Parts: sequence; C-alpha cells; structure tokens
Amino acid sequence: MNNALNQLQPYPFEKLRALLGSVTPNADKRPIALSIGEPKHTSPAFVAEALSNNLDQMAVYPTTLGIPALREAIGAWCERRFNVPKGWLDPARNILPVNGTREALFAFTQTVVNRGDDALVVSPNPFYQIYEGAAFLAGAKPHYLPCLDSNGFNPDFDAVSPDIWKRCQILFLCSPGNPTGALIPVDTLKKLIALADEYDFVIAADECYSELYFDEQTPPPGLLSACVEL
Repeated sequence: MNNALNQLQPYPFEKLRALLGSVTPNADKRPIALSIGEPKHTSPAFVAEALSNNLDQMAVYPTTLGIPALREAIGAWCERRFNVPKGWLDPARNILPVNGTREALFAFTQTVVNRGDDALVVSPNPFYQIYEGAAFLAGAKPHYLPCLDSNGFNPDFDAVSPDIWKRCQILFLCSPGNPTGALIPVDTLKKLIALADEYDFVIAADECYSELYFDEQTPPPGLLSACVEL
C-alpha cells in the first residue's frame, strides 16, 4: 500500500456529517443542502432533448480524447470567452475533456510532479481538498498560502520566499475562489506567469466557477486572459 494514504484527510462532507450527527433540525424549516454541489433546478429542456435524441450513443464507449466536435467547440468557447486568438489553441493537442475536475486535477498532479523530499505543491488556503491529496500521493508536500481578508481573500504571493518558488512544482490557483468568490487580478496572473518561467513550475488554474458572476458585460478574467495580454 502507498504509505501516503495515511496522510489523507477525511472528505469535508464526512466531517460535516459528523459535526451535524447529533443535531436535530427544526422541523418547521426547509433544509438547504450545502454539500456536494449537485444541481437543484430542472435541467434546461434542450439538454434533456439532446440526451434523449442520442440515447443510442449510450452503448458506445467514448474515446479518451472525446469527439473532435466537442474539442473544437471548447476551443471556440475559449476564443469567445477569454479573447484567445483564433487557432491559438489546437483542439488535438491543447484540449482534453474530462469526467470531472477532481479526476483531472489528481491525474494532472501525478503527471507533473517529480517526487522528492523537497517537492512542493503550492495552493491557496482554504482549498479544494484534492490539491492536498494529489500532492501527497504524487510524493510532494503541500504548501499553503492563506487567503486573508487583509489581502482581499487572495494569497499574498509577494510574501512567498524564493526558496518556496524554487521548490514549487505546481501552483494551484482557484479564481473565482471557493468559498470567498475572490478574483485574482490579471496583473497578478501575469506576475505569476513570470515567476513560473523564472523558477520552472507549472500553474494549474482551477477556474470551475468562471461562469458565476453578476455583470454579464464584465466576466471575470482567467489565466488564459493573462496569457493573451502577455
């Protein structure tokens, strides 16, 4: 067995169940589930229609790469959403559909990290627990950057020492952040890209909340936005 399994923490929802185990809820109140994040609303009609029209495909195993039309659609969306130049992302080389962010982040970490006593995976704190678990199982140590009110609930990247950057193999970013919704400014993203070039680490931009925003005219920037500006 991998000894790193002993370093893994119980999943947050297990901890939550334990905390609430002895609590008797008020029967007059309607519960709000703050757990796994599954949809609470009816699926759009066109989604259900598309599924029903293609039920015959349920008997066909998908390829790992996904169908070309899907990868091309994802690339086109990146062009519209982040102002990526047309053709800049190659659907055959730069885009890989996945079943979920957790699986992708874990596999990505195992691929990128070169295990060693000094290997670090740097992440914001609080963080999506897979950052930590993937780091341990890849043979690296997690290094946490606190997201404090005094810094707009973003990590203070300027306070990170050169030694940490030298040992860093992956820097995880989450913007908009969970649970604060804090956005990492484009200028900060540019600075982090420069640091990644200088110290030879990889940035993993976990932007699973990128489409949750109030102003339709000003969607939040992402790492691709900073890359385009650079």
